[in-house]
Amino acid sequence: MKHKIKGDIIGWNSSIWDFNYLMKSIKEDEDIDLSVNSYGGDAFLGIDICNTLKDHKGFVTVTITGIAASACSIICMGADKLRAHANAMLMVHNAQTFVAGDAKKLRKAADDVEKVSQAVLQSYTNRVDVDTMKKLLDDETYLTAEEALKYGLIDEIIDAEPEEVESEIFENKAKAFNNKITATVAPKQPISASASGIDKNTLKQMFAEFKNEIKNELKPKEIVPDPVAPKQNLSSLFLHL
Repeated sequence: MKHKIKGDIIGWNSSIWDFNYLMKSIKEDEDIDLSVNSYGGDAFLGIDICNTLKDHKGFVTVTITGIAASACSIICMGADKLRAHANAMLMVHNAQTFVAGDAKKLRKAADDVEKVSQAVLQSYTNRVDVDTMKKLLDDETYLTAEEALKYGLIDEIIDAEPEEVESEIFENKAKAFNNKITATVAPKQPISASASGIDKNTLKQMFAEFKNEIKNELKPKEIVPDPVAPKQNLSSLFLHL
């Protein structure tokens, strides 16, 4: 099964609806190839999808094509193999919430968010030790593909063109990320002979043959003179005039 989750991790996201529908119809041991590109959203929905992938008996490959931030990074932890494009990123942080009310409600909300953060932390501990991961979460850490690989949060880096991220909830952050990846795209390098699978001797022979063809094309063509008219005596010439 091949699918892509993009946009905010919220219940009304059509790509998540489609994912849940596909999970109902596939075989229990069918392999899954999932791509993700999201700035995050609902922590519990991220945990739910993560655990759905973990519980699946088939092999699960997840590829980060732009950014896997917040709840989307939790989804990624359900993969058997997690890959990221060379220009993609992963962002992790503690749980956050919006709250209004009196002092008691604010204190309770803080306690509740700390508990949710513990659940978030547990989502990563199959790949990173608790102390290291806790510091990354506390610091709200943005990781390049190379850094994520170093920490063990991903398994493989693949090369590709950058992909922008869609978000309504985190519109400003998504815009900043899109501008960053666009500005840092390295120009494509020319393909060398070794990269194309042509050895040096074959390349020399090809150039030699090409050079000979050019010489043949530029060689002056043999000029065939026009047939010379037979000489006429002067008297005959004057008569014609």
